[in-house]
Amino acid sequence: MITIEQRDGAHIITLDDGKVNALNKDKLDGLVNALAECAAEKAPVAIRGRKGIFSAGFDLKGFAAGPDVATAQLQAGKDAILAILRHPAPVVTVCEGHAYPMGAFLMLAADKAIGTEGEFVTGMNESAIGMALPIYPMILGAARLSPFGRKAVATSQMFSPHEARDVGYFDEVVAPDALEDAVAATLTHMKGLNMGAFHANKSAMNKHLIADIEASPLPDFG
Repeated sequence: MITIEQRDGAHIITLDDGKVNALNKDKLDGLVNALAECAAEKAPVAIRGRKGIFSAGFDLKGFAAGPDVATAQLQAGKDAILAILRHPAPVVTVCEGHAYPMGAFLMLAADKAIGTEGEFVTGMNESAIGMALPIYPMILGAARLSPFGRKAVATSQMFSPHEARDVGYFDEVVAPDALEDAVAATLTHMKGLNMGAFHANKSAMNKHLIADIEASPLPDFG
């Protein structure tokens, strides 16, 4: 489901379960472990999903499996976001399709998020499906989304790729046939950074965001 490839001095982490990349505890723990494996080399990382869908979000079966499983799944999502925010090298997310809530959270945590044009949507749709978000994506959204993007969390408005860029989920949106060049150019730029300085600056910029997310409670499913 999760593979790591080294390419031209960068790491490519691919999430692909052959379905819609619904994220449960095992998959999210696998992403955290993959990032930890990449961290030693301090090389840029690109996290990619499937063509057509980056991720359908949290696995709803986990929330239906009882409070312990649901809590563990949400904690794993929190851990994945923190792993990206703390990662000592640049993390780029690459979305070639839909990105529903947990997938959208990963976009917001990244140092750069690239999307592709198409009939795709990104955002947080919990109000539409009868769920309340945990606190940590609210904190992340408040830090990274535009005012309209923040209001849309409550109304479950989903955004086309260019709209998602305008409200803060993506930093760049390109045509599908331009994606590989855009990813390569981004990773080339990232590889040219002084990684010690990058890590110091990223850590300083994310310090309060990380502390707020760490301190945020998970819902009480009991």
